[in-house]
Amino acid sequence: MMARSGTHRKLPVPSSAASRNREPMSHSDFLRSRSVRVTASPIGKIIRTAGGVSAMAITGQLILVATIPILARLYSPADFGLFTIYLSAVNILGAVAALRFEPSLYGVKEAGQTYVTVKLILLAVLVTGVLTFATGQLLLSVAPPQLRHLVWLVPIGMSGAALVETMNCWALRAGLLRDFAVGRLILPATMALLQLAFGFARLGGEAMVHAHILSQFVFLAFLGFRILNWGDVRGIYRAPWNSVFDKARREYKFPLFDIPATLGSYAINNLPAILVGSLFGAAFAGYLGVAARLVTGPIVLIATPLSNVFVAEANKNSNHGHMLAIARGLLILAAGLTAFPILVLGLAAPYLVVPVLGQAWMPTAQIITALAFMGAVQALSTPLSEVPALLRRQEVRLAVDAARMVLVFGPLLAGAKAGWEPIDVIYLMAAGGTVGFALKTAASLYLLKRDAEPARATLPSLYTIARKEHHEAPIE
Repeated sequence: MMARSGTHRKLPVPSSAASRNREPMSHSDFLRSRSVRVTASPIGKIIRTAGGVSAMAITGQLILVATIPILARLYSPADFGLFTIYLSAVNILGAVAALRFEPSLYGVKEAGQTYVTVKLILLAVLVTGVLTFATGQLLLSVAPPQLRHLVWLVPIGMSGAALVETMNCWALRAGLLRDFAVGRLILPATMALLQLAFGFARLGGEAMVHAHILSQFVFLAFLGFRILNWGDVRGIYRAPWNSVFDKARREYKFPLFDIPATLGSYAINNLPAILVGSLFGAAFAGYLGVAARLVTGPIVLIATPLSNVFVAEANKNSNHGHMLAIARGLLILAAGLTAFPILVLGLAAPYLVVPVLGQAWMPTAQIITALAFMGAVQALSTPLSEVPALLRRQEVRLAVDAARMVLVFGPLLAGAKAGWEPIDVIYLMAAGGTVGFALKTAASLYLLKRDAEPARATLPSLYTIARKEHHEAPIE
C-alpha cells in the first residue's frame, strides 16, 4: 500500500562508547512510537509512550472544553440538549455503522486485501445509513416536532463517524501516527470553531449539528489527502465484489460478537442523555451533556491513551508478570491523573459553574457533582477496558456490560416512574453507574490474575486507536 508520508533524515550516530548503540529520536519519530529500549519503571515508559501518541488529541480536546463557556452564552440549554441528543444517537449508531469491520484492517498485510476490506466497509456504511434513514421516516410521525429534522441529519452523522474511524484504522495500520495525531486535533478543533462562528452568526441551535457534520468532512479531506493516492482509490473501486463478500463471511465474528458489546457500552454513555431529554425536557439533556463533557474530559485526554498503551504492550510482550506490572502502573497513573482531578471538579462545581457558564446553568453544577464519583471509577476502568479482548474472553465483556446497563438504566427509569426530581434521578443513575464501572474494573483485574499467559491481542497491530470515540466518553 502506498501512502503519503514525510521522509525522515537519519541523524549521525554519536561516537562515544556510552551512546554508540543509541539512535537519536526526532519529534516525528516519537509520534510514530518507534521502539526504544528503556530501563525505567513501567510508569515512566507509559508516560512517554502515551504522551507522544496523544499530544495532538489532548490539544484538540482542550480547545473543545475551552469553548464551552462561550458556547453556553451563544446557545440556550435547549440548543445544547438538541445537539446532545443528536450526538448521542450518532455515537451509538456510528459505532456499528460499518458493522465493526473497521478493526479488521489491522490484520490485513497486503494492499489488495486492504482495498477489499475498505470496499466492504463502504458497503456496510451505505446499507446501514439507508436503513437508518428509512427507519427515521417511519418514526417521523411519533417524534417530537423539535427533533424531526434530525431524521436526515443522524444518518449523515453516523456514516461520517464510521468513515472517520475507517480512516483512523488505515492511518494506524500504515504506522502514520503523526497524520493520525494531527487528525485528532483537527476534528474537535474544527467543530468547536465552527460552532463558535455559527453562534456569533445567530444561526440557531441546529447549527451546532451542522458544525459537527462539517468537521467530519474536514477531517476526512485532510486525512484522505495525507494517506491516500489515486492508486488507492482505483484499487478500492476495482476490488472484486466476490472478494468483498468472501471477506464478510470470513470476518463474521466482528458483527456477531463485537456489535452487541459495543452497542451496550455506547448506550451506557450516550442513551441517558436521550432518556433524560425525553423524560424531563431538552434543557435537562443540555445540562447533562455539558456536565458529561466536563467530567469525561480527563478520561478522554489521559485514561483512553493509557488503554492504547496497555494493548500495545500486550502485543509486544504477553508475559504474565509484565502484564501485571503494566496494569499496576496504569491504575496508579489513572488514579492520580484522572480520578483525583475528577473528584476535585465534582466538589468545586457548585462554586465554578455559575461564574463560568452563567446562572442559567446552575443545574449543571449539581449534575457534575453527581457524575464525579462515577467518572472517577470510570477513569480507573478505562485503561484496562481491553483486557477481555486481549484474553479472548469477549463473553465476560458482554456479561459485564449487560450488568452495567441494568445498573444504569434501572435506577434512571425507576426514579422517573416514581416521580422523583430530575437531579435526584441523575444521582441515582450515577450511583448505579459507579457500581457498574467498579464491576468492570474488578472483572479486568480478575482476568489478569487468573490467566497465567494472556493471549495475543485480537488486533495484532502495534498501533491502536485512542478511541471517543472512545468508547467510554460520551462526547467527542
